[in-house]
Amino acid sequence: MKFGMPIAITGGVFQIRALGARVTVLVENGEVLLVDAGLYGSSGTILQGLETLGLRPEQIGRVVITHAHPDHSGGLGRLVAGRDIAVAVHRLEADIIAGTATPPSPLQNELMGKVTKPVVSRLMGSSVPVDDRLDDGDVIPFGTEVRVVHLPGHTEGSIGLHLPHKKAVIVGDALRYKFARRLSPPAPGVTQRPEEAMRSVRKLLDLDFDTICFSHSPPMRHEPGKALRRLVQQHSA
Repeated sequence: MKFGMPIAITGGVFQIRALGARVTVLVENGEVLLVDAGLYGSSGTILQGLETLGLRPEQIGRVVITHAHPDHSGGLGRLVAGRDIAVAVHRLEADIIAGTATPPSPLQNELMGKVTKPVVSRLMGSSVPVDDRLDDGDVIPFGTEVRVVHLPGHTEGSIGLHLPHKKAVIVGDALRYKFARRLSPPAPGVTQRPEEAMRSVRKLLDLDFDTICFSHSPPMRHEPGKALRRLVQQHSA
């Protein structure tokens, strides 16, 4: 998947590979909802991807941030600057995006966190006002149902989005799908509370989907529910 080149996931759902992470694009009735914004410097790549899809920046109505790590939120400031775009974040991390709270280091190693703090601060980009402070179960205004699933553990305010009519779930960094194309828990080195993260993964078993969209891997379309149940069983033993 090339930078800026969108791939189709399912009807009206695409992904663009930006700097640091994939940005999910939802399109419905001419309106665009973006999920995440990549690292600082990603806005041009995102807009290029939208142009490839025949979409214009003014069609973006809202950007939802799955969590406040810089590879997901750093590109937000430039993306929304000068545009009428709402920003939605879980209420527990809204102040980080708005610039009224200090972002914790993604790195769980205390020494590495201190050493890299200046770099992380730059990668966060500029702060922006938050329009929607989200909670578990909230439905985001859009042409198709987009329901918030709070998935704490990777970060305190990590969320996923369930698209029941698309039979898809967007999980941010709550799951990985990299090594030998197997599901695995979020990376422990950048996860605040691994045990809570696994409890959050179990919540996904209650959802109806046949596609999982990740932030750092291609989507999983082959029996994702079965793979998820297997992962939960492995970590329940």
